[in-house]
Amino acid sequence: MGNPLSYKELYCVEVPSSIAEDAIRVLRSKGLLARGAKASKVEGSRRVRIPVPEGLVDDAVATLEALGIEVVRCRDIFKLGSRGVRYVDLLRGKVPEEVLTALPRSYQIVGDLALIHLPEEILPYGMVIGEALARVARVRAVYAVSVTEGEFRVRRVLKLWGEGGTETVHREYGVRIYVDISKSYFNPTLSYEHWRVSEEVRDGERVLDLFSGVGGFSLHIAFRRHTTCVAVDSNPYAIVALVRSTTLNKLRGRIVPVVSRVEELGELLPRESFTRAIVDLPHRSLDYLELAASFVERRGYIHLYVVGGEDPSEIVSRVGRAPYRLVELRRVLDYAPRKYVYGVKLVKE
Repeated sequence: MGNPLSYKELYCVEVPSSIAEDAIRVLRSKGLLARGAKASKVEGSRRVRIPVPEGLVDDAVATLEALGIEVVRCRDIFKLGSRGVRYVDLLRGKVPEEVLTALPRSYQIVGDLALIHLPEEILPYGMVIGEALARVARVRAVYAVSVTEGEFRVRRVLKLWGEGGTETVHREYGVRIYVDISKSYFNPTLSYEHWRVSEEVRDGERVLDLFSGVGGFSLHIAFRRHTTCVAVDSNPYAIVALVRSTTLNKLRGRIVPVVSRVEELGELLPRESFTRAIVDLPHRSLDYLELAASFVERRGYIHLYVVGGEDPSEIVSRVGRAPYRLVELRRVLDYAPRKYVYGVKLVKE
């Protein structure tokens, strides 16, 4: 039956509804969400109130204001004792208990699509699982997806429920990103990183975006800054998606899309001509550090995303030597049990 509902007055932060999901994601990552209470819409307005722990309101406000989000401190009555309806709850009595046990609790939302990794043995229940997930996630279609495969890091997809195709438009911090999940890889959990790096970039910079995929980093940067971003990926479908996204946004900067293997860039681009490089290939980005650095001028920055364990000392040992100086090392995402994606920022001496 679940816990009975109760109500309590809590501190909260009020934000525009258009960016509420991004705000909740950031506050959750920093432990600034009140437990057991759910955000609520402000009746008659396009605003959402997000409950935060007492004593941490200033931290929550500062965190969101640093992102450029308009924030108002508030107190309100919130429902307690309920986690909300989960898609798994809707499946009780409709699928065998062993299927419920095997279901993943997490999934991704890309635009108006939900993506979930399902064990092969429960795919026969895919339609009823997809329908339940669609009701909770409020999407038009649900797809089962595999791990990434091949040079292009594309996932195999299987529609479980819904209408329409695999194309969608995903929104992050005001940026529209066109994605075809069957032809190119996109990770929506990197939205904060896309925004964060774009805030570090200054007008006039020249940014090299390696393994750009559909261009999350380049689009955020060009959306906010008067820059030139060269986005490089070997997957032509990802680059086509990026070009489509440039028509969906009013960009301040310029994006130059390049279809190429990164190893062959020396024939296309002049060396040491960029102020900053981004390498988003977590399992192999360290292998491309020297190549990326060869395109970055002195005192320029290199951003790497690297998979590592709980102790990142191995990462530090590989990057913390001349001609690079380690500026920042942050845990960005949970990747697997005791495995994480780290954000590494270096300056070229």
